[in-house]
Parts: sequence; C-alpha cells; structure tokens
Amino acid sequence: MLAVLIKRILAPGMESTYEEFSRKIIQAAVPAQGFISSKAFKDINEPSIRYTLIQMESLADWQAWKHSSERIDALGQIQPLLQEPEHISILTTA
Repeated sequence: MLAVLIKRILAPGMESTYEEFSRKIIQAAVPAQGFISSKAFKDINEPSIRYTLIQMESLADWQAWKHSSERIDALGQIQPLLQEPEHISILTTA
C-alpha cells in the first residue's frame, strides 16, 4: 500500500471555492485503479494550508491516476485557487 500526501496552499479567500473543487477531484479518484481511500485535512494553525491523504495499492496506480485526464482536468480547476503549485509526497510504511 502507498500513501500520497498532497499539500496545497490556497490563495486568500478561496477556501470555500476550493472545498467544492476538492470534493470533485476526490469523487473522480474513487473509480481509479488501485484507489483505496482519501481524507482531507486543514492545518489547524494556518487554514489556507490543505492536505489530502490518498491511499493507493501501488506506485503504478498512483502514477496512472496522477497522469490521468480526469485528474489533470480537475487540477486545472483547482490550480487558479492556489498560491503555489501543489507539493506531493509519496509515503510507504517503514
């Protein structure tokens, strides 16, 4: 199993708009090959920082989803809401 941690820093005032698009991108991920689960988090001290933790079966499944047209289209809607590009960390059990 693989965990993917995505950090996004939102532009000021974009929190509610981001929430809507974030739900759409997660809904699009559910049928993806190897998708296990997803959870969204908000930084308790800095509400403009959002994290999404996605669990996938394998690195190949993540890479297929990352480069899929569904994710690229959804990310195209989210990117204008961000202050900087998303940061992706790939995690596995120690």
